[in-house]
Amino acid sequence: MQTEVPVSAASLMELIRSRRAGMTPLHGRVADFVTRHPLQAATMGIEDLAGAAEVSVATINRFVRGLGLEGFAQFRALGVASFRPLSPVEKLEAQAAAAAQEGDVVSGSLDAALANLRAARSVVDAAVFRRAAEAITAADRVVFLGLGLSAPLVGLLADMILPFCRAQLILDGQGGQERMIRRAFNVGPGDLAIALTLPRYSQATIDHARAVRAQGATVIGITDALSSPLALHADLLLLGPAEHPLLHASPTAAVGLFEALTAVLTARRQSAGDAAELTRRIAPHLHAVAEDAPAERATP
Repeated sequence: MQTEVPVSAASLMELIRSRRAGMTPLHGRVADFVTRHPLQAATMGIEDLAGAAEVSVATINRFVRGLGLEGFAQFRALGVASFRPLSPVEKLEAQAAAAAQEGDVVSGSLDAALANLRAARSVVDAAVFRRAAEAITAADRVVFLGLGLSAPLVGLLADMILPFCRAQLILDGQGGQERMIRRAFNVGPGDLAIALTLPRYSQATIDHARAVRAQGATVIGITDALSSPLALHADLLLLGPAEHPLLHASPTAAVGLFEALTAVLTARRQSAGDAAELTRRIAPHLHAVAEDAPAERATP
C-alpha cells in the first residue's frame, strides 16, 4: 500500500527522518545527505543528487517513491518550498537548535553559497545574458540602482563592466533620497537601468526602477527569485538565489551573475588588441614576480 504523500514541505524532512531506521543502506545514504544538506538537495537535479549521495539515479527514484511521492519533481518542489524566508532571529534559533548535530557555521555558509550558485546555473538562460550585453553596449548611459547592502554590489558591477559602457550613473543612496530622485528624474529613452535588490528588498530601489521604466528607460533586474517585487518592473531579469542559514541574503550568486555578464561582454566586444593594450597600460601598476625568482614564504 502506498505511503500517504506528505501534506506540507516541512513534513517531508520529518517523514525522511522517521523512515531512516528502516531504509536500505543505499536509501539511507540518500536520506542522510538530504537531511544534512536540505537546501543543496532541494536545488539539485536528480543526476547531481545521485552523484552527491554516491548512488544511482534509479536509487533516487526508488527512494522518492518509497516516501510515497509521485516522482522526483514533487520531491524537489516540496524541498524548495520548505525554505520560506526566515528572519535572522529565526535563523539563529534554528542554528542553535541544530548546533549539536551540525556544529559548523562556516561549512553551512559555504554549502549555502554553493547551493545558490548551483540553483542559479540550473535556471540560466544564455539568451537573456546576450540581450543584456547588447542593451549595455547600446545604451547612451547605464544607470545602476542599489541601496543598503546592495550599494557596494552595484558599485562592483559598474566597475566590472565599465569598459563596455558609454557612460555610467550610480544611484546608491549617497546624498539621500532627494538627491536620488533629482538624478533619476532625467533617466529615460536611450538609457539602461540595472537595478539590484535581494531580501530584504529595498522599496526605494523598486520605486526608482518603476519610475525610470515609466520614463522610457530599459530596466535589467538582478534579484533572487521570480517572486521578488523587482521582477514586475524589469524588462530583463537575471536570477541569483540568495538563501543563507543565518543572514538575510547571500550575495554569492549575484556576484556570479556579474562575472557571467562581464564574460559575455568580454567575449562579444573586447578584441585581442584592446585586451593587449589595456594590459600594457596597467602592467606598471601591478606587482610582478620574475619568472626565475624563487617563491617567498611568509615567516610564521
